[in-house]
Amino acid sequence: MVLVGVHDVHKWYGGQTVLDGVHLELTPGDRTALIGRNGSGKSTLLRLIHRVEAPDAGSVFVRAGVQVGMLEQDPDFPPDATIDAVADAAFTELDAAQLELETLERAGLDDPERYARWEPLHEAFERRGGYARRARRDAVLHALGFAGRGAQRVAGLSGGETTRLALARLLMAQPDVALLDEPTNHLDLAMRAWLEGFLGRYPGAVVVVSHDRAFLDGACTRTVEVRRGALRQADLPPSRYREAERERELLEAKTRENQRKEHERISAAAAQMKHWAGQNAKLHRRAKAMEGRVERYAQTMLDGPPPADRSTRFTFPASESGDVVLDARHLRAAFGERVLFDGVVLGLRRGERVVLVGPNGAGKTTLLRILTGERPSDDPRGAVRWGARVRVGYYDQALARFDPEATLLETLLRLVGERAAHDLLGRFMFPYDAQYKRVADLSGGERARLALLDLTMLEANVLVLDEPTNHLDLEMIEALEDALDVFEGTLVVVSHDRRLLTRLAQRVWEVEDGRFEDYEGDWSYFERQRAVRRGGAQADGDVAVGLESGASAGGSRRPDGDERSTWRLERAAERLEADVERCAAALERAEADLARLNDAAAERPEAVDAGELAAAGEAYTAAEAALLAAMSAWSDVDTLLQGRRAAPDAAERLLQ
Repeated sequence: MVLVGVHDVHKWYGGQTVLDGVHLELTPGDRTALIGRNGSGKSTLLRLIHRVEAPDAGSVFVRAGVQVGMLEQDPDFPPDATIDAVADAAFTELDAAQLELETLERAGLDDPERYARWEPLHEAFERRGGYARRARRDAVLHALGFAGRGAQRVAGLSGGETTRLALARLLMAQPDVALLDEPTNHLDLAMRAWLEGFLGRYPGAVVVVSHDRAFLDGACTRTVEVRRGALRQADLPPSRYREAERERELLEAKTRENQRKEHERISAAAAQMKHWAGQNAKLHRRAKAMEGRVERYAQTMLDGPPPADRSTRFTFPASESGDVVLDARHLRAAFGERVLFDGVVLGLRRGERVVLVGPNGAGKTTLLRILTGERPSDDPRGAVRWGARVRVGYYDQALARFDPEATLLETLLRLVGERAAHDLLGRFMFPYDAQYKRVADLSGGERARLALLDLTMLEANVLVLDEPTNHLDLEMIEALEDALDVFEGTLVVVSHDRRLLTRLAQRVWEVEDGRFEDYEGDWSYFERQRAVRRGGAQADGDVAVGLESGASAGGSRRPDGDERSTWRLERAAERLEADVERCAAALERAEADLARLNDAAAERPEAVDAGELAAAGEAYTAAEAALLAAMSAWSDVDTLLQGRRAAPDAAERLLQ
């Protein structure tokens, strides 16, 4: 069943073609990633589907009774509304539908007219999860950080919380078609993981625009790319789609080259035949036939390659700092009675690559501000000492260094000559006419690109980047990753982009629930340790032995000589083995609960709450992940233990 159909749609803005005869259909169960460069027309297409804009030509069809909902980036809530009131308002349509259904049922469905009204209304009500809406309300509010805050007024929420509440309202309403423009903005890693799973079970159609590539790959099974006014579509997640596109482009280039050579060959043969023919009528006819063959072949050749998209490549030049980059002690931050972190001791050495993670509001940005000197530690003993020859570059999307009234070109002319200014702005995807925009008028994506341009000119050997991928399109994110790959200095990065975290992390700092922990390992190691801890494993010093330097509140702690003993490794292995058994038992219980509910739903669907069934599925998935993580951690320690028994010296080196 087609929920929404876009047929031969054209859209122009100021003489510029944004969409040129595009076609798209959305059906239940579609998980569509909408990708394309900034300004390519993604948001325009979403607005057309939502019917807040009309096409200049063509049509947008929405099936009768189908509800289309779109995430608002700047939601307009009633000023006196509470979170509970917003949540209740999400069900206005479903509440009205249930009331009408009950009225029709009380009147009796033996009347053909009443039944004709009841049947489609009941089908739409079930399709949108009407009977499970209260359970869905609680689950969504809890997952997005609003549990127990129902009486709080919306006017007191931060900008990020307001955007999250708009997302919660949309997910609770569960429209037939959900249009999500950057839904992961202001979501921490746990919230993103939850949303990915939620969308995987969504009964309607979902269209997602996001800069988070890992999220798109996990949530979407179909990709639609907006490119030069056209739509390219494939039943693939975005990363596989992009690989397929690169392979297709390579094949087309090879085909064009082969066709060019063949065209040259038969053209030369035709010319030679014509030269030989002279006045010979028979040969002349053959020459004409050969020329006809050349013309027919030319008609079968592929068109020339499309004009290349503008692309960018940049680097972060850096001089060499001293070996000790940072020594910070007694770091504390608190807001009223709430302590974000306390007693933090940390250090950096030249070339280290650290990612800083934690839930929203945990204190990540506050810690960066203390490190960069923008605010002091709340502990009077606090000290932050940067090393010799250190030059810190802070990614500042607020653009505090720039005059908001100056144009982009005027801003750059204060730093470099006119030709270099034009070249730099062009490299960061600012076309000539855009270079005369005021800094104050820049969009989020333009501000992000200007902040990166600014960093390239600082020649900093320490980069501190707070959410650098926000508002960037995929091409610019990849250019940033390439630049960071070859950066020879020290990195501290806050991000919720899992692919960036996986690529960069050599060490992980985590701020959560008033604790600071330092994991001296890559992203995979961090995820294993966190999963074990949340699955019930004891994350004490014994478990840390043999895996990496231990994660401890207040900073990194390296195992001492006693902890490196075989006895300690054996105790750690025993405890982790017990964790494996405990997680396995939990998985068996979760599997039994899920099977019981599935069996009950098969016999009497109306007797099983959809929210309870979804929660059982989530519990099973979490238990399975905890078991796998516990087994991985036990395997790591057991490998080291066997190595110590076989070759003590080798094991000693591994533990150092």
